[in-house]
Amino acid sequence: MEINLPSDCGNAPRTIIVGEFVAKWAQGESDAVAEWLADEARWSIVGEGTHLGPRGSREAIPRITAERLDVLSIVAHGRFASCDGYLEAGTTRIAFSHVFRFAGASKSAKVAELRTYLVQTS
Repeated sequence: MEINLPSDCGNAPRTIIVGEFVAKWAQGESDAVAEWLADEARWSIVGEGTHLGPRGSREAIPRITAERLDVLSIVAHGRFASCDGYLEAGTTRIAFSHVFRFAGASKSAKVAELRTYLVQTS
């Protein structure tokens, strides 16, 4: 899979974590994604449902086998972060946005809440 992250992605530890998280998510690596989720994490995929805890990550993985991931932006501040971009598989393109709330401000804090917005654009 081709993965493109913003060139300024390494300026803060939280942006690196979000970049790694979204890459593993796009690659369908639910076990790696689960490691970043707190035990009581809530992952809402808007319009589809809410998945609970690390085990819920299996249900939140994209339903396409992406060939390309482009992350357009990653923004982090304190316990919050967000990113947006798109996945491509053949002629299918899915735009996404993830909004993260971490359990704390430390760089080792796990994701406590995540909202994901997905829109198929082609």
